[in-house]
Amino acid sequence: LLQIRIVLPVVDHHISAKPKLAGRRGRSTSLKERQPSRPQNERANSLDNERSLDTRCHLQIPRKTVYDQLNHILVSDNHLPDSIILINTSDWQGQYLSDMLQNHHLPVVCTCTTADIQAAFNTIVSRIQRFCNCNSQTPIPIKIAVAGAQHYLSAVLRLFVDHLSHKTPDWLGYMRFLIIPLGTHPVSKYLGTIDYRYNSLFQDAAWRDLFHKPEAPVVAQENPDVVSRVTQYMMGANGAHQLPIAEAMLTYKQKSPDEDSCQKFIPFIGMVKVGIVEQTSATSGDSDDAAPLGSSLLSSTPPQISPALKEASPTPPSSPSVTTSFCAYSSVGQTELMGLQVDYWVAPTERKKDMEKRDSSSKNTLKCNFRSLQVSRLPLGGAEPSPQPTMSMTVVTKEKNKKVMFLPKKSKDKEVESKSQVIESISRLICTAKQQQTMLRVLIDGVEWNDVKFFQLAAQWSSHVKHFPIGIFGHTKGPY
Repeated sequence: LLQIRIVLPVVDHHISAKPKLAGRRGRSTSLKERQPSRPQNERANSLDNERSLDTRCHLQIPRKTVYDQLNHILVSDNHLPDSIILINTSDWQGQYLSDMLQNHHLPVVCTCTTADIQAAFNTIVSRIQRFCNCNSQTPIPIKIAVAGAQHYLSAVLRLFVDHLSHKTPDWLGYMRFLIIPLGTHPVSKYLGTIDYRYNSLFQDAAWRDLFHKPEAPVVAQENPDVVSRVTQYMMGANGAHQLPIAEAMLTYKQKSPDEDSCQKFIPFIGMVKVGIVEQTSATSGDSDDAAPLGSSLLSSTPPQISPALKEASPTPPSSPSVTTSFCAYSSVGQTELMGLQVDYWVAPTERKKDMEKRDSSSKNTLKCNFRSLQVSRLPLGGAEPSPQPTMSMTVVTKEKNKKVMFLPKKSKDKEVESKSQVIESISRLICTAKQQQTMLRVLIDGVEWNDVKFFQLAAQWSSHVKHFPIGIFGHTKGPY
């Protein structure tokens, strides 16, 4: 009897300990399971390639408030909401807007890290999928407002391309994105040229003066009616504008000595700008200062610490450093010349097609010193998109003329005015530095990529996701 009393507690201990341990494991992994895994696709998006199971535990975890706000909006699998407003609250503009909209009980989701915006987008896609599984009818497109600067829209665009590259083409009609600009935003400026009502709401002086300030306004009475403008847009933007998606392929320097270089594919709909990375540069976006985390397109720190939205990037695998600070580019390549070689191909017109059949070499080359180089996927002057996907390039070059002086023995260089040139109808472009050891700094839709050896731009994304659906009132230019 004494032996039985001693053994039984030991047996009971082992039996009861195992299920408790299993239960704890299940609870600890439930948050990770909220983000569904998808098959890898190199060209679909680089977000998947920047993450691995080994580093997932070190990445940021979405805040609980993001899921709480989403669950309050997405209440049922049998019903989808008309609209959702995603706001970048890592700066004062987003905090200011979210406070005003939430006071009027609008469907706001506040995101201030990359993990937040990924969790929000993953959840929206998952709920649309559940709706399709439970209902036979096609869902009405959800209006997803994206409130932030250009780089915030770039983060949403990359997730859109990433998810829908693994979906059937009918998914392209399930979402419609509404652009609410908070800061520098070329896409919003373009929308103002094709939609007069949109222009009056978000491109007038009152809106720009409010959200381009470095600090939040003190006197609320002087501000435009922000809530009214947003609700007008949310209710009245029933038209769709299909904005073409272009493709940037970056070849960048590897951080590990074993490999020479790697490639990354990035979708964009707005602007690409180029700068030179000096060897003595100590900006926070350079490779040695980059945090070895997944590529972050939003601020990873509280707003009061990092209002400039700076974040760096990424391994494994090694990726070009990422910086989303707007002031970073303005200090690079503006006063100093960039020695670049730009090879570009112009899309053939109907007249030139026969000629190019005879001569397949239609490459053009610019090899000189550049003050600036900017490539835009947006149609110039608000014009309707051409049948062929094309880009436009604006270059500012600095040239020198040698003027012979009679008194000195040698000739003296005389600087002339900067020469600006706009080249349209470009289908493909390759840009590299003249000197092989020079690294480029490339700004793609407001997101800065460092340590780039050279890059190639194509006017159209390669998968079936070729357009980004934008919500507008209508194609009305109005009186300007």
